[in-house]
Amino acid sequence: MRPQAGFANGQAGQQVAFANGQPLQPGQNIQFINGQAVVVPARPSAFATTFKNYWTGLLNAWRRPADMTDYGKHNAWLNYIFLSFFTGLAFFTILSAIARKVVNTLESTASVFSSIFGSFGSNDYSPSVSSHASSIGFAAFFASILAAFLFIFSFILAGFITRKAIFRAPATTFLNSFDRFGRLTSLALPVLLVTILLGAIGLVVFPSFLLNIVCTLFAIANLFTIVPVTTAWKADKFYQMILAELLNGFVLSILFAIVFTIMSSFTIGLLF
Repeated sequence: MRPQAGFANGQAGQQVAFANGQPLQPGQNIQFINGQAVVVPARPSAFATTFKNYWTGLLNAWRRPADMTDYGKHNAWLNYIFLSFFTGLAFFTILSAIARKVVNTLESTASVFSSIFGSFGSNDYSPSVSSHASSIGFAAFFASILAAFLFIFSFILAGFITRKAIFRAPATTFLNSFDRFGRLTSLALPVLLVTILLGAIGLVVFPSFLLNIVCTLFAIANLFTIVPVTTAWKADKFYQMILAELLNGFVLSILFAIVFTIMSSFTIGLLF
């Protein structure tokens, strides 16, 4: 006899739930439809859905960076967060590699002079240098991450202002400006990961070259965001482009000056 939805197996003193004629497994969800228990597939968590959409959008961006297909409302922020964090971390690993080389050079030089002329307090020199280098590293990490967030935000904001002021693009919003810049610079993510790994093992020259490539990609993406779009403004496209480049450069100059001022005061406050 086919088991009915409900509980059975009273002979064993236990109650076993059935759905679709099969015993339920732990963690399964059921709904009662026309008096019958039906197993309903569990919904994926919001976290899993968000990162699945992000990964799908990232793969699409690697194939077609200019495609503005919407892959989720969180993709714009995730693009900005990951790009900024990895950029800051890449810069910090290069800075740390340079600092380690400088500290090692100072310590070896001090040991040479110590062996020739005596200690002259050099016993206390190495610990003080190492301690100061550690404090600089701690401050430089936060300064690098903050600088990257502000640096990339400057490109995004300048592109948004230019598209709104010059081209008056109705489809351009502040949020999709983050998504557009993130998609155009999506190829920077694997390059940044390689840069971080090479900087972490102490290399300087090649990681610095890769970071320069990433910064060049940022500049190209910024220029691409201000290419002429369909607009109701009747001015010639060439003049539109000239005005767009002038406005974009002006906004970037102001924003970079603000970023430099903030980072200078922030870094000096941490170090001293």
